[in-house]
Amino acid sequence: MKKLFTIAFLIIMCMAVQAQDCPSQWKCYTTEGYFHDVESGQNNEKINNAKFKSDLLDQARANLSKQIQVKVEEVNQINKNVVNGKTNIEYASVRQSSTDVDMQLAESKSYLDPSTGEQYVIVYINKEDACKFYENEIKMFVSRANSTITIADNYFDKGFKSKAKDELTGFLPSFEEVGKNFFWLNVFGMDDTNIQKYLEQVNQLEQTVKLMVSDLEHSITYCVVCKADNFGKNYPKLANEIKGELSTSGCSFVDDPNSADYVININAKAREHNTIKNAGGAAYFAFVDATIAIDKVATKQRIFEDEISEKGGHTLGYSEAGREGYKKISKSISKLLKENIKL
Repeated sequence: MKKLFTIAFLIIMCMAVQAQDCPSQWKCYTTEGYFHDVESGQNNEKINNAKFKSDLLDQARANLSKQIQVKVEEVNQINKNVVNGKTNIEYASVRQSSTDVDMQLAESKSYLDPSTGEQYVIVYINKEDACKFYENEIKMFVSRANSTITIADNYFDKGFKSKAKDELTGFLPSFEEVGKNFFWLNVFGMDDTNIQKYLEQVNQLEQTVKLMVSDLEHSITYCVVCKADNFGKNYPKLANEIKGELSTSGCSFVDDPNSADYVININAKAREHNTIKNAGGAAYFAFVDATIAIDKVATKQRIFEDEISEKGGHTLGYSEAGREGYKKISKSISKLLKENIKL
């Protein structure tokens, strides 16, 4: 009987000690709805009380971070298995896997037991609140994506196709960034059905933006209006050579200036430079001078203008020397246009 009493006493004492591990008012933070860590101790070394409490909080944060790290690794492993298993459920970290621990939502409390001098601290994250935070991040992203699409549509309707394309391409990297929010929803326990709902919504928006960018790349058109005089004769090769060079960069061309987004005006003319005679004959040199301008049709605005010259030489006369000059200036004009038109 005495032995039984002793055992019962020890059990009661153990329970009493265990109860002291966490103040009763914190019990709610130690349930399944929270990631948490509790640390406690007595300031026997008589160091600054604020520093003593701060050290305990640092330890609690470090331990909480380790707990979340374990969950992060579990989620990453699940997602790895999902990818390898080719399941049709797409987890967020398939888009962007993370090994970083997100502690921005962690909260803390402290309590000093006046009867024992024991200092308690707790650091915790409410899983439900964390899910609401990241869910709201995704909702705001969806709103921004829809706003970007609307702005791009307005630019397109007004003829500003380049601005529409810039608006969309500038937003595309954001789809990679939003992936981390899906990952943390997974870590903090949102059910797969809701994650999948938001993920499908974001994926659809991403495909819409990519498709719009692709369409705009082919819908921006140019019209080349070219006058090329080679000592009184037209030199039609200049326009064709420039179009051929720019088309390799994705440019599309139309013949009617009024139906183009941009009009490229080129006015070139060959002129005599000099002749060098020697015992073997003569060498003729000519310059080709060209003015280049780019006009935006929608606004009737000249967005670029420049002048260049190239020198050509030949033994058969100025006309052939002019042709050599045109071959050179064709490459120079193409290079200049690539640097200044909206591709």
